[in-house]
Amino acid sequence: MKAGQKRNDSLSTSVFSNLQGVWRSQGYGKILQIENDRYTLFEETTISCLKLYSGALEELSHYYEDLVVSPGGQAFSVHRVSGVARVSFRRLKALPANVAETRRHNPKDPEYNFEIFWRTFAEQYALFELKGVAWDQAYHTYHSQIHSDSSRETLFATMAAMLRPLKDGHIRLHTPWGHYSAGAQPALYRRLTRELEDANDDRELTSYLGDLKEWLHDVIHEDYLASGVSHGGNRLVEWGRLNDAVGYMNIRAMAGQSGKTGEPAADLAASAGVMQKVLADVGELPNLVVDLRSNGGGYDGVALQFAAFLMDRKRLAFTKSARHGTGFTGKQAVHVVPASETYRGNLFVLTSELTASAAEIFVLSLLQHPRLTLIGEPTQGILSDTLERHLPNGWHLTLSNEIYRAYDGQLYEDVGIPPHIRLHHLGRKGREEGKDPMLERVLKLVRG
Repeated sequence: MKAGQKRNDSLSTSVFSNLQGVWRSQGYGKILQIENDRYTLFEETTISCLKLYSGALEELSHYYEDLVVSPGGQAFSVHRVSGVARVSFRRLKALPANVAETRRHNPKDPEYNFEIFWRTFAEQYALFELKGVAWDQAYHTYHSQIHSDSSRETLFATMAAMLRPLKDGHIRLHTPWGHYSAGAQPALYRRLTRELEDANDDRELTSYLGDLKEWLHDVIHEDYLASGVSHGGNRLVEWGRLNDAVGYMNIRAMAGQSGKTGEPAADLAASAGVMQKVLADVGELPNLVVDLRSNGGGYDGVALQFAAFLMDRKRLAFTKSARHGTGFTGKQAVHVVPASETYRGNLFVLTSELTASAAEIFVLSLLQHPRLTLIGEPTQGILSDTLERHLPNGWHLTLSNEIYRAYDGQLYEDVGIPPHIRLHHLGRKGREEGKDPMLERVLKLVRG
């Protein structure tokens, strides 16, 4: 739940006013208190219950929609506007005692912040088994390093050291003076770093990668889409024709299509509008390339919206479940439901190790498409939503608290979704020839 997200057509204040009381989410570690015309949201661990937000009751409808209340009124579930998860809440008799306990602690106490940090991951992180990390052992290794007089730098360095083995691109630790990301370095980065070293080139990797992306963009525009390029969705979507038989669409992100930050409903509407334009321009062609090679993600709902204009019929996209207690919530099935007008030809989806998060959800959603060919590199392998959590000292962090499984039960977290045809993104050979090997492969496949 983030400030600034808006939803105009969701739940009314009166609906939530009928749910006065205290509610605990099943998974996600939230306590929601609803009073006359106000709500208060808390984040809970077994040793803490930290007050986060408080506001007018109508604000809840900016975050949640599709309310379903149980017959006895002791539980309800809502759909999160920013994603595809349905979250269930159960009624409590009162606020947990940890609310008062949390208030008694000094919010700056390094030991208390360390304990809440450790428990947040122990109780919410979904992938310890997959990562092969013993979080209990990490506690025993590091907790003795933190004392009541430990500096903020020591606390930060200790937390970063504990997170590093998880190699999870959705784990980030944010402080007012520094940030840490626990993501593993993609093989693409290592390959490009070796190129720079071999050439005695002193450019930074990010600068080099940016130059290569710009080069590829120019090659595609000048040599493959010479007949013209159209833009839409806040210039995050571009499309055109490779030839009379093959259309091309590049989706650069799964958020921001409306030009408004943190407004998933507006992005959904904008992405639907741009897809209607794409289909009007290239929808009659027998083949369509969807380029996701630089798409780092966004909203799952937007990813499903794009997929809805490409899928032949309603199909299971994936299932998801969240950490809950010592196990997980029940599996939630998420389907791709075709739009009223959809593309009917062959799909060629281009991916790289930079294809991440909600962009991977888009690929996951299309795996049952009967005419799909994936070309490129395995995706990055960070499919879970990011759960945002806060520490008493004002620091906040994100983590992966869900398990996504493909329609057939396959788990692609960490390893990424593999392509049918493997080709390097920004490979040296293609650059030396001044060509895009992935588009060349598509054109060869279409020619037969």
